[in-house]
Amino acid sequence: MILRTKPSISFWAISIVFLLWNLAGLAAFLLEAVAPELLTETFNDAQMAQYNSRPGWYMYNFAVAVFAGTLAAVLLLLRKKFALVLAVISLAAVIISTVYTVSSGGLDIVETTDKVLFYSVLIIDVIMVIFTRHAISRRWIV
Repeated sequence: MILRTKPSISFWAISIVFLLWNLAGLAAFLLEAVAPELLTETFNDAQMAQYNSRPGWYMYNFAVAVFAGTLAAVLLLLRKKFALVLAVISLAAVIISTVYTVSSGGLDIVETTDKVLFYSVLIIDVIMVIFTRHAISRRWIV
């Protein structure tokens, strides 16, 4: 039997931030899946063309990223080690989306704030994987 150690207050605060971040991503996914016209109503012609030319797998990959990330955050709060597996799956899906978006020129047609949000997703996912590994090494989660 592996004994858990009591996590610090920062563990709980950071884990809650990860959950809120991933819930926001889940909401964005659901908005795009259910009501894409609300998302695209402010798009210019170049953005609409880019949006309409995305491959069919893109939304499936988006779903994997947000659902795995959200479940990882929940499991982190429940102090379950499987959170790491889901965080890595989420990160892999985010990397796939990132590579596609950058290589297809998707970042060339958006504003700076959209670029910041785009890279924030990748950075926060990397931090979540690192933090989850740290929590395992400290035996906060088992």
